[in-house]
Amino acid sequence: MEEVLSNQQARPGDATQLMHVIFSSDDEMMAFYLTLNRFMNPESYLVERTDRKRLEDLANTLYSNVAAFEAIRTYKSISVKEVIRGFGAHMMNTQISNTNRFQSADAVGTLMNCILNTTKNSWQFKKMDRNNNIHLQNVRYLLNRLDAAESNEEKNREEVAV
Repeated sequence: MEEVLSNQQARPGDATQLMHVIFSSDDEMMAFYLTLNRFMNPESYLVERTDRKRLEDLANTLYSNVAAFEAIRTYKSISVKEVIRGFGAHMMNTQISNTNRFQSADAVGTLMNCILNTTKNSWQFKKMDRNNNIHLQNVRYLLNRLDAAESNEEKNREEVAV
């Protein structure tokens, strides 16, 4: 692996170290993430797009997944005590119809089930969140490599023109 990394290949940061080890080169990593994008964003293959644009689409999808997991972590922090306190005050309001109270009870029951199920599966959310973060960092690494390659080509063209 050292031989591959010694060819001016920048090592990714700590977050990507584990995932980057499984790829023998940037080209192999690029092929993997373009294939992953084909599964996650099949619509990006319906029109002619560059590999950069497809990687950007994948990065946006992975970023959205990361944001969704962040929302789940935030949602988990809602305490049951707060929900019950607010719900109890709402249920005691005699100006609210019984129909509205039953609808509110259903909504709170659904919320409570969501909190319990999220808590039960928090280990899986953490694992999925970590995987999404690692993939996002790898895709950003590839995009940075494309930027560096493009700027080198630009410099070479300028030197040839002079």
